[in-house]
Amino acid sequence: MFDELKKKSLKSSLLGTIILLIAGVALTVFLGAKAFSAAFGYTTFEDLAPDEIHPGQLVEANVVVNFGSCIEEYEYQESAPRATQRTTSLYYVIWTRDGSFNDDRYLAIKVPAKYKSQMEDMYENTAAGYYSDPITLSGEVKKLNEEELRYFKEYFVYDDGTEGFTEAEYEQITLPYYINVYASKASMNAVFLIGFAGGVVCLIFGILRIVKATSGGYLKKLRQDIVNAGYSESYVESDYASATSITKNGSIKVGRLMTYYSSGATMRAFANKDIVWAYQSTTTHRTNGIKTGTTYSSILYLRGQKSAVTLSMPNEATTQEFLKRVGTMFPWAVVGYSEDLRRLFFKEYQQFLDLRFNTMEHNPVEVEGEGFTNPQ
Repeated sequence: MFDELKKKSLKSSLLGTIILLIAGVALTVFLGAKAFSAAFGYTTFEDLAPDEIHPGQLVEANVVVNFGSCIEEYEYQESAPRATQRTTSLYYVIWTRDGSFNDDRYLAIKVPAKYKSQMEDMYENTAAGYYSDPITLSGEVKKLNEEELRYFKEYFVYDDGTEGFTEAEYEQITLPYYINVYASKASMNAVFLIGFAGGVVCLIFGILRIVKATSGGYLKKLRQDIVNAGYSESYVESDYASATSITKNGSIKVGRLMTYYSSGATMRAFANKDIVWAYQSTTTHRTNGIKTGTTYSSILYLRGQKSAVTLSMPNEATTQEFLKRVGTMFPWAVVGYSEDLRRLFFKEYQQFLDLRFNTMEHNPVEVEGEGFTNPQ
């Protein structure tokens, strides 16, 4: 019994475990380097030679010169009383290492629109041959996409035949990258650190789920259910072997002594002698008023427990089959729902027990066509 249930719990936990492990690996791999930079500091952009710059780096650039804007991004809203256009970000052309070395290259830096005034003033100073006070900008190095690259290239190579750089010169003096400046470095650092920590947590929980499933950890509550019912494990193993499966996958089985069910990967059971009331619950799901589905479950109240046990059922026929079996095998249980029963159960509990639970012998009845295996 327990070996079989251990395999079932492992199978039930497999999907969730795989999702956790995939999410953990993805987050830690994708955010690992960024989380490290967020914790220990971004790379100083001015210290990087052109061949040391690559996409994915987090850099801090102290910009003192720029050569004007090559791309402008904006939002266009066509709404009353008039259409509006708002600039969201601009790409400015800058140097690697501020042109201090012969092999320095041009690339772009994408800044939020709030920096436009400062960057335009800097451009005017650059055109006049002056350095500006540094503007410290932090962000991620990214590769220009096809459209961005086209505009970036047009800044250097003119289509109209006027003076500009040749194709060969353009390839030699530029890098196809840009620095995507963060509007808030602190906020992005928090995203990187929290995301990476979340990935680590996912990995840990995924591994713990594997350990728990293979070691039988998901059966601990079942073992306690058996102890609480006053039965020995060997006694229950015989009962489980002769129990009838209600669902095709065996997730719910009704024995003479106990009813066995799975709650996710956790295996549980309750003593049939404690069933007080059982009935069907039907839930209709709607989205925007349109019916999207119906779910069924069996609700069981047990002696000494305030909360009901809810068993999810695949359909109404299975729900009715289960409740019919409960009513036939365990005649001390009230089966069915009415508002009068509900009021009696919650207002006059002892009177509810006197309906059947206190007045019927708690001896399971054999279902016609089935026999019990004496669980010794």
